[in-house]
Amino acid sequence: MFPGMMRHRVVPLLIVTSGLFSVLLAVAVNVATGGVLPPALRPYTWLAWPLVALLAVAGVALGWWQQRLAAPAAAGAAPPAPHRPGELPAAPVLVGRAEELAAVQATVAGGAQLVVIAAAAGTGKSALALRAAHDARDSYPDGQLFAALRGASADPVPPEAVLVRFLRALGRPDDELRGEVVELAARFRSVVADRRVLVLLDDARDAAQVRYLLPGGAHSLAIVTSRRLLSDLLGASVLTIGALAPGAALELLAVSAGPGRVSADPDGARRLVELCGGLPLAVRIVGGRLRVRAQWSASALADRLADEGRRLDELRLEDRAVRSTLRAVYDELGAGEQLVFRRVGGYPGTSVGLGAAAARCALDEHVVAEALERLADAFLVESPAPDRYRMHDLVRLCARELADDGAEGVECLRRQLRWLTTRARPGQWLAEERENVLAAVRAAVGTGLAAEARALIVAVHPWVTGEADHGYRLRLWQGGVSVAEALGDEPFRIRALRWVSHSYGMAGLVRLELPAAQQALAAAERLGTDVRETALAVWRVGDALRAQDRFAESQAALLRALELLIGLGAVADEIEVRLSLGTLYNTFLRPELSVPVLSRAVELLPEREEPVRGWALLGLGLASQIAGDAGRARELVADAMGIAERIGDETLRGYCLQERGWLYVRHGAYDHAERDFRAMLEIFERLRGGHGVGGAHAALGDIADLRGRREAALTEYGTAMAEYERLGLRVRLGEVLVRRAAVLRGLGREQEAIGDVARGQELIGDAPVHRGPALERRPGRPRGET
Repeated sequence: MFPGMMRHRVVPLLIVTSGLFSVLLAVAVNVATGGVLPPALRPYTWLAWPLVALLAVAGVALGWWQQRLAAPAAAGAAPPAPHRPGELPAAPVLVGRAEELAAVQATVAGGAQLVVIAAAAGTGKSALALRAAHDARDSYPDGQLFAALRGASADPVPPEAVLVRFLRALGRPDDELRGEVVELAARFRSVVADRRVLVLLDDARDAAQVRYLLPGGAHSLAIVTSRRLLSDLLGASVLTIGALAPGAALELLAVSAGPGRVSADPDGARRLVELCGGLPLAVRIVGGRLRVRAQWSASALADRLADEGRRLDELRLEDRAVRSTLRAVYDELGAGEQLVFRRVGGYPGTSVGLGAAAARCALDEHVVAEALERLADAFLVESPAPDRYRMHDLVRLCARELADDGAEGVECLRRQLRWLTTRARPGQWLAEERENVLAAVRAAVGTGLAAEARALIVAVHPWVTGEADHGYRLRLWQGGVSVAEALGDEPFRIRALRWVSHSYGMAGLVRLELPAAQQALAAAERLGTDVRETALAVWRVGDALRAQDRFAESQAALLRALELLIGLGAVADEIEVRLSLGTLYNTFLRPELSVPVLSRAVELLPEREEPVRGWALLGLGLASQIAGDAGRARELVADAMGIAERIGDETLRGYCLQERGWLYVRHGAYDHAERDFRAMLEIFERLRGGHGVGGAHAALGDIADLRGRREAALTEYGTAMAEYERLGLRVRLGEVLVRRAAVLRGLGREQEAIGDVARGQELIGDAPVHRGPALERRPGRPRGET
């Protein structure tokens, strides 16, 4: 108690003593340096220096005494408690981001002190970062700081303003809240140097805005979100996130729309998340709209979003809108990046290459490449491979809107169509651009550029020659039909319909092959100005009839086409028709008709190896086999096989294997036959050639039956029947049913056998007898087509 009382009593004494000390010290110094005292005090001048010494000693004693009195108070006082701010906003419900959250947590657990979550606008990066921060807050007990940096706005928060607020939240006095940004940043780092603090910086504009706000201590963590990569932040672990997978997007829609809305209309819900492209912001908006519009179904809202022209209008709810979110990012771009974004953004297709992008922009490639890389850093475009780019569907819609009243977009498409047309070639170019060609044709029809689309189809068609290209050729020429109708170009429409028919046949869609051919023929006869076009359409009809085993009709059509073409002197076309006619005769076991037709084709052929010579030789080999001349058949099939292998024609090789396999069967060499038929099957499965697949399985069933392996035979026949049923080949399906019936009888399953025979005979009807399920289908000659 005494020290406390003494401290209260000595304070006035210390004040008086200190004042007297100051006065006497001033007098002593004045006298000691030659000053003059009043007359009454002059006798005491000699005391000046002793008084200076005495007062100095007294001053030291007073200082010591004051320190002794203050020490107990300081020792007994508790230090002020440090401020522990908890500024994190409420924890969100995170849906569909379990993998991404685990990735953030694993990164932090691995020792990362700076985690950047970078993603496009509307992907939910802020929610992910906030959820991760809440999950980690117990590991940072000295405080959690939060700042919304508004990097995507026109007025981002300056780092010094954030630092002032952080320092105040950490309990620093006002005199420490002043200074330049460098000084404030250093003070902030000093304050948190030995503390465990978590800092969440949301929506950063760039690295410069963030760099001053990082704690820097060894025990703290900073999580930053941004619409840019911020890859130049030293020591940052950058994680990127994309759109939600369909399942996760449905889950988010269910949470946003409310109980029962998704389960009541699952198909409509799936359409909604697909139209939203999995973008969380868009999914939350449509979910919110379903919640407030209880009478609306998911399908009804999906129908509204299906119209691309109004989709961004529909993706708005109160203060949330996809359009404004994307345009805020666009507004941050420089003028060059904005131009490239607008002009590239309307590209049709799955992606756009650098060359096509430069053509759309009418700029040099290196200028466009630099701009696209900056757009990729801003997550407005993705780069799945070097020099290839793509955009999220909603981003593309925004880019199209930003084009000047549509005129800019039309000119961009015109330049892209011309670029595709002039650069069309096989190989890598076609592999990269094939889907873009189809999309460009579709877009051209709707924007008054059908003439440019026609030129593109004609340029690409000669390069679509592979056995696996039939489906693509079909889609290309279906686009050609639309182009011709938009232009009112009837000759081009006839040509397009012929190739649609041919492609249907090669793709195994036999039931659709004939109607397209008949439309082409009707249009050619109605036009009546081009005999060759009529002859080619008649040939197409005959080939389609042959595929349906309609012998008499097919023969009549092919003979008519042959007569017209001979009259025109069109030798190349005549050879093709002779091959079709020879195949028809061989199929229906008429070698006496096929041999002269095919022999004449060989005579007309030039002396060089090409697919058509191989097919002619194979047809003659088959005719020799039917006629019983096995030796001649082996020679001709071997010659055809040699051509197929040398020129790399897999379809021709597949059918050569088939005919060689039957020759082996004829001589009882079942092992060799089975090997050839399995090799044939492998080829046609790879090429998706339904006729060849069905023929190979039927042949393998025959071999299994001949070897007494009846269950295996039933399996092979069943697969062949499924293929023929898929193709709509009634006669061939009926023939396999009759063959299967024989196997069933051998197994004692008589009732099943009777049923198969009855159904098989009904399917075969009055079709002429032919050699069974083997049917040759050849690609056409797109390079020779004009």
